[in-house]
Amino acid sequence: MLEVDLSVIAIYVIIWALVFVLTKIFFKPLRKILDERHANVQGNNEACQKSIEDYEKTVQEIEEGIKEAKAMSQTAKEDIEQEALKERERLLAEVSAECRSSVEKAKRQLEKQMKTLQKEMESRTAQLAERIEKRLLH
Repeated sequence: MLEVDLSVIAIYVIIWALVFVLTKIFFKPLRKILDERHANVQGNNEACQKSIEDYEKTVQEIEEGIKEAKAMSQTAKEDIEQEALKERERLLAEVSAECRSSVEKAKRQLEKQMKTLQKEMESRTAQLAERIEKRLLH
């Protein structure tokens, strides 16, 4: 039959002792280092993903801000153009009114001068007529 030798038991004990010692000294620290490295890589990947999401969110906010700023600047530009047109119309109306008043004033002055000249011409004509009459009669 089968005889169990004492050396088989010794080898069995040595193998289990080696497994125990290697597990404590080599495999557990190695497993721990691998787990830490995996956790670090996982943490870095998550941080990277979060950074990418934050970046995309920031870019989107900036783009929205730029769109809003463009819309506001366009509105402001249109408002300024409208104000400029109104101011131009007001100035044109003011200048036109001033020109009309100047023309009216000049017309009144010309009319006064014409009346004065007419009166002067009438008096001169009368004086000239008297002189001619006196010369003719004398």
